Amino acid sequence: MTLKTVTTFLADLQKTGGPSSTNQFDIEFACPPKLVTYLKSEYGIESTTYNGLVIDMINEAQIPGVSLTSQDIKQVHKGINMKPAVAKVYNEMDFSCILDVKSEAFKFFSAWQQFIQGGFVQDPRVEGQDYVRALAQNYYKDYVCNTKIMKYEKFSPDKNANQKTQFHTFTVELKNSYPYMLSSIPYSSAGSGVVKLSIGMYYEYLQYTPYKYNKRTVYSAPPQS
Repeated sequence: MTLKTVTTFLADLQKTGGPSSTNQFDIEFACPPKLVTYLKSEYGIESTTYNGLVIDMINEAQIPGVSLTSQDIKQVHKGINMKPAVAKVYNEMDFSCILDVKSEAFKFFSAWQQFIQGGFVQDPRVEGQDYVRALAQNYYKDYVCNTKIMKYEKFSPDKNANQKTQFHTFTVELKNSYPYMLSSIPYSSAGSGVVKLSIGMYYEYLQYTPYKYNKRTVYSAPPQS
């Protein structure tokens, strides 16, 4: 097989749709019913609001990195140390939002954290007595949700795909996630600029699901002469 020239490489890359774009993505929060009820009743947040405007205002996101931990094991026959994989370690997930004039993203994630730390929990006092417990917090399954990061591209290698889905490349889902950190929001009397909010998410594990293209799609490069 002969080596590719730069021209051949660029031609082959163009046939498969070109390089991946960093700005073609979407995010979805699948909030549990109790959290959805709390957001609507206490903060007036509708699902169409935060899954519309808030998502549109997320300007930076990332797919968390994954590494494999290993364990040293002495090989029986040769005495050489082996390092078989033991478990996956997932990095934390962070993203940032540009706030609109209503600060919808800040309201949504602040309300989410408020729900975690006692929102929608009944008064922890007994009638006629002082407080009988120090912490009133919602249950874990009531405030965690699955966060989906969907990657799209401008072009699809599958010419026979449906027009609505042909740009969808893969989906990464963060299982049982919640916002553990909201960054400080700096304001200044200097020149005007956009206001940004950074959010850190905890989650249990990550699930990667590639989009299944038509079997007739040729993903590999054409054979070399």
